[in-house]
Amino acid sequence: MSQKSTRAEDARARVLIVEDEPSVMQFLEALLRGRGYETIEACNGVEAMVALTVPQSELPDAILLDVGLPLEGGVSVLTFLRNVLRSGIPVIVVTGRQEPEEEAALRELGISAFLRKPPNAQQILSALSEVLP
Repeated sequence: MSQKSTRAEDARARVLIVEDEPSVMQFLEALLRGRGYETIEACNGVEAMVALTVPQSELPDAILLDVGLPLEGGVSVLTFLRNVLRSGIPVIVVTGRQEPEEEAALRELGISAFLRKPPNAQQILSALSEVLP
């Protein structure tokens, strides 16, 4: 898990990217940083949960969340976010999985958008612009 800058350094929107595929992570990281977003990266569900257990001022403004993650899956991360942390941080799911039941469960947990892999840059940026102020 790495953090590119701190909230005190600038007030750009902070996005937690939770993705285990290096090529997808690189794409999302480059896209967002190129558009002025601050990024925090987690390559598995445990790293994502750790990234969310920080002071309120350091929480991300939005999350891009893969579902099929090692250690803890995306559904577990979202459940932790909503039911343990009781946070309403907007979550955009980016997944290659096709199970309708899983999508329904994610929607019940309050996701903001559901994007199928591979998403294009416009899909990601549009979804983020809809959830961020």
